[in-house]
Amino acid sequence: MNLRKEFQKIILPLLKAAPILIGLCVATVFVAKRGIQYLPEEYQSKGAIKINNLNSSQAGFDLFQQKNNNTPMQNENFLTEVEVFKSKDLIEKAMEQLDWELTIYRVGEMRTKEIFENRPFQITYEVEEETAYDQDFFLKYGADQTFYLLEDAEQDSSFASVKAGKWMTQDGLKFKINLEKDLANNRSKSLRINDIFKFRVNSKAALVNGIDDKNLFVRPVEKDISIIRIYFAHELPSKAQNFVNTLMNAYMEECRTYKEKMSDETLVYLDQKLTKVERDLKQTESELAYYRTKNHLVNTRQETDATLKEIKQLDMQSLDFDMQKVALEKLYTHLTSGKNLNDYAPNFKALNDKIFQESYMKVQNLELEKQDLLQKFVPESTEIALVDAKIKSLRVFVNETVRATLENLTIRQKEITHSIQESNDKISGYPEKERKLAVLVRAVSLNENMYKYLMQKRTELAISRSSNLYPHKVVERASLPKDLISPNQPLIIGLCVFLVLSIGIVCVFIYNYFTAKINSKADIEDEFSKPVLGTVWKNKKNQYQSFEIVSELMANVSQLPPSKVEGQGQLLVVSSMKSGEGKSYTATHLAKTLAATGQKVLLIDMDIRRPSLHKVWDLPLGDGVSAILEGRKHTFDTIYKTGEQHLHFIPAGNLITGNQALFFSKRATGFIQDMRWYYDVVIVDSAPIGIVSDAIPLMHQSTANLFVIRAGYTNQRYINDIQHRFEEWQIPNLHLVLNDCAPSKGYQQYSKYRYVSV
Repeated sequence: MNLRKEFQKIILPLLKAAPILIGLCVATVFVAKRGIQYLPEEYQSKGAIKINNLNSSQAGFDLFQQKNNNTPMQNENFLTEVEVFKSKDLIEKAMEQLDWELTIYRVGEMRTKEIFENRPFQITYEVEEETAYDQDFFLKYGADQTFYLLEDAEQDSSFASVKAGKWMTQDGLKFKINLEKDLANNRSKSLRINDIFKFRVNSKAALVNGIDDKNLFVRPVEKDISIIRIYFAHELPSKAQNFVNTLMNAYMEECRTYKEKMSDETLVYLDQKLTKVERDLKQTESELAYYRTKNHLVNTRQETDATLKEIKQLDMQSLDFDMQKVALEKLYTHLTSGKNLNDYAPNFKALNDKIFQESYMKVQNLELEKQDLLQKFVPESTEIALVDAKIKSLRVFVNETVRATLENLTIRQKEITHSIQESNDKISGYPEKERKLAVLVRAVSLNENMYKYLMQKRTELAISRSSNLYPHKVVERASLPKDLISPNQPLIIGLCVFLVLSIGIVCVFIYNYFTAKINSKADIEDEFSKPVLGTVWKNKKNQYQSFEIVSELMANVSQLPPSKVEGQGQLLVVSSMKSGEGKSYTATHLAKTLAATGQKVLLIDMDIRRPSLHKVWDLPLGDGVSAILEGRKHTFDTIYKTGEQHLHFIPAGNLITGNQALFFSKRATGFIQDMRWYYDVVIVDSAPIGIVSDAIPLMHQSTANLFVIRAGYTNQRYINDIQHRFEEWQIPNLHLVLNDCAPSKGYQQYSKYRYVSV
């Protein structure tokens, strides 16, 4: 890697532009800070609530059950409660507890900001027409406690005045403005003349629709932890805090109300059933007593008692089997539907099989695992297929277990029904009186048992309604936010600075690409395949002589190989890509220096379009090269003496015919080749070959072609174009010359003593 080249192309432009870039960054920070002041502000408050979503298929507690004393489990599907918090119904219940129906805004020049706690006035209102809802009313404060109604936020759009404390009806809204005198006196800036305000009476639908995913965010802490976090953003920190706390309270109140409602409905049903059973029990007891008295029956046979007891037990078993069968049929329907097992909680009491319970829980865990894997893999992946295979296998076992249990229950029910029938048949064999007595006793016993059972359930439900064993709990109440979440000042300023800095750097490189100049030999040699033959000094104050100006170039030119034809002088063609590069300047001083060495030198100005060399020696433009090409004069008739010893000059002249094609004729190159027999060196100052191609034929015949590039003038981007042109033209003997260079400091100091006598 060429470090100097990389430094010059990348680091140096940035160093030069550093003050401008720093200034842009400072200005950007200032403008961004001012701009942020006009952006709407947002504060975010957050709270957390622990969810106790108990499985509805299990009792909350177990006071009387003896066989399966199972502790109720937390429902793993509490994630559905996240959607409950975002539901419109719950948000509407929260809005009913918040005083957000009336909103008042202060209208500024750049933005409108809501005011809530520190309002300079209060508005009492009555909605007379539904059209008054969600309509903006603009007010401008004037003198003497007077407000003016405006058509819009413009100050000159007033159409009515409103006196503080007086009622006003407008567009279906009747309202009255009451000034907060204490606030206005203590804070003079809160209410000033010509201040503009806006107020709106919000409908319930507008308030609810204003809460969406843009400002309300609800998420669980983790999948296995039943804690939900609630985030709400608002331009007022107090409203953000109040909404989060109110939403959590509304959720808990809704759950409590729902629980009480369901309990009350069940209690009403149980009370109705108890009334009926109690009436039936009294009736059967009366019938039994009457029958005993009428038939003088005191005791029944012991066998009858045993039979009745057996029938009672069989009836209770049949009732229990009916309940288990209903639960199993629901479970079997859910299993055969192919739905997710996490969506249904079975009653394991109906199927008291530990292997079944373990298998069912495994299927639930595998389905949860599948949901997690679907976040990482596609449904066709191997991982998903393995989990599906396990789920399928276990579901087959679960289905078969439930189906087999249902069949077993059906068989057992048939057996019990048969046993009951046999007992009834046995009783029917008793004497008629005893049989009738047994029927009455059985009816009394059944009603007693039913009454006790219903009373037991009512007691459990009443205790459950009044209890709060598994409440929802707010674990983190929302606090008043102090820091803004929007606009994010560091992020905005950083982004603006980054964009401006990026654009500035791009502009710097673009500007450098179009304006970067060649300043040294290294700049040329980094891009060009040919080395620089020599440099030419600048001589603005005429402090250097010709041989000093082209000393380096002269040293290298003297080392060029001579003409291949013996006796023929060298031909040096001096050109450049465009005008202003200093080719005439270089040709003049090189010719003077070569002549000063004693060589016979002929300098020819072939830049007919813009001739300039004749001015150096104050010679007439005359009939020079143009006369030779047009055949009007012989070459020797156009040669002028310059006053410099051994140096002659042929001016460009005026091309009378205007036939520029003569530059490509044999005469254009022939007369120069002839002059080489009379001079040691022939130097041709040609037109810029990047503009016109007059000199190209001559350059193919020259001993050396000197191509001049000017330091601080020629753009670096032209180097590739120059190289491409030379490859296209296939110019031989090409040598680069760097013009307008400054002498080294060492030479400048050394040259002070060049004329000191010893």
